[in-house]
Amino acid sequence: MFVKKLMVFMLACGVVLGVWSAVSPAQEKQLTFGYIMPGSDPWYAYARDGFLLAAQKRGVKVIVLNSDYDQQKELANVEDLITKKVDGINLFSFNPDGAQIAAQKCNAAGIPLTVEMSHIAEGPGKVVCDIEFDWVRLGEMIAEFIAENYPGEKVLEITGLIGQGPIDNLLAGLKRRMQELGKNELIGIHPADYNREKAMNVMQNMLQSGQEFTVVHVANEDMAMGVLQVLKDAGKLNNPIKVISNNGSPEGLEAIKKGELQATVSTSPGVEGVVCFEALYRHVMGEKVPEKIIIPMIWITKDNVDQAVAWKADEKAIELVYQMFEELKKQQ
Repeated sequence: MFVKKLMVFMLACGVVLGVWSAVSPAQEKQLTFGYIMPGSDPWYAYARDGFLLAAQKRGVKVIVLNSDYDQQKELANVEDLITKKVDGINLFSFNPDGAQIAAQKCNAAGIPLTVEMSHIAEGPGKVVCDIEFDWVRLGEMIAEFIAENYPGEKVLEITGLIGQGPIDNLLAGLKRRMQELGKNELIGIHPADYNREKAMNVMQNMLQSGQEFTVVHVANEDMAMGVLQVLKDAGKLNNPIKVISNNGSPEGLEAIKKGELQATVSTSPGVEGVVCFEALYRHVMGEKVPEKIIIPMIWITKDNVDQAVAWKADEKAIELVYQMFEELKKQQ
């Protein structure tokens, strides 16, 4: 039942389907893929581990490289994998233009590229598949939740890396929908670069500023945990300041159960990593894969915390993704 619901949701969210062909016989050579992660945030580690687990299942070697939030290092990582003549690359970028440049380089080298949560910029570079969450819709969901649950209250946004495709899209959806609903005022957007300490500093500075706000959205739960600590120390958590976030990490879900974090949007980096591997692998094996896959998101509060999708990929997650691809083929 869960698989069926997942498929219906994904199709409703706009999975773009290509024309499918039969999988070719297994190649005799040892396949090697490159996996480029953007930094050390826990999300990226879970996504990497999902990719590696799926690769192990298929007998594919993986070279993992970390760009450390550096655009030039990301480009160097792409070029390094091209030089190594890997059979495919999955890029988790933090810049749409960087993803486009990587696509052009991989196209020229004849190496298939999938992009993960990267929102590739317009240009001549083409990718096998763009695996995303609907970041614009996520921003809209946050605005709608706040309008319904905290009408009339002022909102502070502590965000990730501005200039990164997902964050730019989230903010666009949030601001537009908040303006359309007209029930809340967004008093400021403060980047904390996915860094817990920076998020804590932002919150401390905002409390000292005297500026009024009673709702804070924090763009991931690693940062949110720091924000919660600052508010607890100041005696202001939930009285009057409420915190919501997104991602549904184990730490975040525990904070939901305790009543410290009011709500979050459950997404799974582990499932994300498995989907990325399968899209790249199936393409290399001769199967036409979707041009874009949108992974579902679920609002989580204390009332439905048991419905959150686990971050850590396991055999069940792999089988779920296999079924997803098979169901997508049947749509043709």
